[in-house]
Amino acid sequence: MFAMICKELRVLLRDKAALVTLFLSPVLFITVMSLALGGSFSELGSDAPKLRVAVVDQDGSVAARAVTRALGGSDDLRVVTDDGSGGSLTREQASAQVRKGDQSLAVVIPAGFGDSVGNGGTPKVSLVVDPSAARQAVDPLKSAVDGAVRGVAVHTRAASVLAREIRASPDPERRAELHRQLSRLTMPEVQAKVSYPEGMTPPRYPTVYQQNVPAYTVMYVFFIVTVMAGSLMTERREGTFRRLLSSPVPRWRLLLGKITPYFLVALVQVATLTAFGHWVFGMDLGEHPSALLPIAAATACCAVAMGLLLASFARTETQVNSIGTIAVLVLAALGGCMVPTVFMPSFMQDITVWTPQGRALQAFQDVLVRGADLPSVLLTSGLLVGLAAVLFAVALPRFRFLR
Repeated sequence: MFAMICKELRVLLRDKAALVTLFLSPVLFITVMSLALGGSFSELGSDAPKLRVAVVDQDGSVAARAVTRALGGSDDLRVVTDDGSGGSLTREQASAQVRKGDQSLAVVIPAGFGDSVGNGGTPKVSLVVDPSAARQAVDPLKSAVDGAVRGVAVHTRAASVLAREIRASPDPERRAELHRQLSRLTMPEVQAKVSYPEGMTPPRYPTVYQQNVPAYTVMYVFFIVTVMAGSLMTERREGTFRRLLSSPVPRWRLLLGKITPYFLVALVQVATLTAFGHWVFGMDLGEHPSALLPIAAATACCAVAMGLLLASFARTETQVNSIGTIAVLVLAALGGCMVPTVFMPSFMQDITVWTPQGRALQAFQDVLVRGADLPSVLLTSGLLVGLAAVLFAVALPRFRFLR
């Protein structure tokens, strides 16, 4: 059987198209898609950049400056007030920045704002918003601006009332007390600390490489399905199996000798692509890299079992290529290999866990992103091996060495 395995490996290594599909193509996909989606992943989790808000101060009063400080105190906003050359931002410049997408929103504080709120008038500001921006992004920003303006208005009115009381009071002690109250009347800074219910931890999102490297690795490991099934169909058509059956070797050993090389190639795929992601892009392998081994082996088992299943049901090599490619691509899409699950609607996220690709990808990311150790991934690895056993059980009774 060892000789058969070596022979099959030599045949596979001479198949340049298969090597391109299994090794070069995923490397190119990982590189291109990681560069293309890098910005999207930088916005996930706690590392998300602040939203940029331009503030145009046409009033210059204490109240207007207080609004700017209140917005700048938010952990989620980055306030821009200058035009880049040391001058104050104008409405026209802010509008142009919003139009180009450099700013999420522009707040224009009109002249007379401070006097108006100090005299009890309604605080009025203008917002410059991109008309194509989604309401989900604009509404929270508008609420933040409204909250800051209201807080400043209340503070300014209170300070104005105390100042008038001081001027009108003939009692020196009363004026001194009012002065003390006015000095203590400052805009409070809100400090909000995020916490989670006991036993729960904040979500950890993958980097672009922790998503794309395992995702395209899993996707292309399953391309072994078409390569393996196509090879089995070719040997059946060319009569190679007829000659092998004449030897005193049990059929199960013949079949094992045919599928073992593809299992080994799948393991080499995982090792090669993971090493590429780590050494070329600096992808973190997590706290327990050894936990990747059972996942890789279980994923390879599943892929080989699917290849045998396809070879058992397909009648021609054309059917192998068409059915196999469609099945691999659809399952990869459903499993989150093409579109990250974090960007999927909830009903599709529920489907993901029922696909072998989705299970495998989740297990890889448990190790790479969430620090899972070897015992933690044994359940998922066992489920994948169990699925492979079911596929083998369905395929073996139908598999024919001869036409």
